[in-house]
Amino acid sequence: MVCRCEDSNYNKFIAGVFQQCITGTSGVTSFIFGWVSIVSWILACLPQIRANYLVKRSEAMSMVFILCWIVGDTFNLIACFILGQLFTQKVLSIVYVVFDVILVSQHFYYLKPKNQTQGSSTKFKALESVVYVFIAASLVNNILWGGFYNSFGLGLQEMTYGLCPSSLDLGHKSAQYIIGNILAYAAIPLYVTSRPGQIIKNHKRKTAVGLSVGMFCITISGNGTQLISLFAMTSDSSYLVSQIPFILGALLPALCDVFIVIQWFVFSQYDKKRINRKEMIDSDSKNAGNDVELHAANISIMPIQGTETLESSAITSEHK
Repeated sequence: MVCRCEDSNYNKFIAGVFQQCITGTSGVTSFIFGWVSIVSWILACLPQIRANYLVKRSEAMSMVFILCWIVGDTFNLIACFILGQLFTQKVLSIVYVVFDVILVSQHFYYLKPKNQTQGSSTKFKALESVVYVFIAASLVNNILWGGFYNSFGLGLQEMTYGLCPSSLDLGHKSAQYIIGNILAYAAIPLYVTSRPGQIIKNHKRKTAVGLSVGMFCITISGNGTQLISLFAMTSDSSYLVSQIPFILGALLPALCDVFIVIQWFVFSQYDKKRINRKEMIDSDSKNAGNDVELHAANISIMPIQGTETLESSAITSEHK
């Protein structure tokens, strides 16, 4: 629903589409990067969910990683709503939990042998790419048209619209503020400990098969843009102090994800070497088999040639 803001300098496009009062360059910058973070997280989990579905397996993902993720994201979701965080943070926290549930469901579903059927290639097909582009274009088109239409309406008849909901103003000693911060800080160790579980599993497997590097590359982008969104909002020290749990919750996992991406590249090289070695062994075995067959064929021909020579000698003797 379209709404207006008390501050006359608010961004009408954002208010018209997202019902949020954003003013100033820093506010708009924070909002944009917040939504880039949301899109990044949506795109981040899709490659792994897609890979699990296509290969019909999910053992590449550490169960510790997934469980820590879902518990941490649940704490983060509750904390965002209790503390009245930015609209983009609330949306992002919901996106986190939804994709966590899908990943956990896939993990347990594909643990059953009957569900581990022969998977297909994870390469993108032309039709699939067209569908993704169409969905993305439709979303962008609807947002742009909705924003321009609603902002135009706000410019003409601003006072006919109600005020946008204001953010919560919680006292630092209120129970709501304390509980929200406890949950927000509790999510940090869960986020941090989730990555070592995946790092250890990657090290034990010594392979990158089944692990989507795209997921971790985009999570780095998602966490990075979330950090930019938080810092761009304001330079007020009291605000930044209140955002410490969310800053650490984005920064520390991003650093671990960088290490996982490095692991993926290293183990991908191992996988290529193993494949090349196997192809060489198979090729040598095939060549050796051909040599044996050729040698056997020569042996079988030799007695025939000898018989023909003896027969020729016998005929010559008779003529003599």
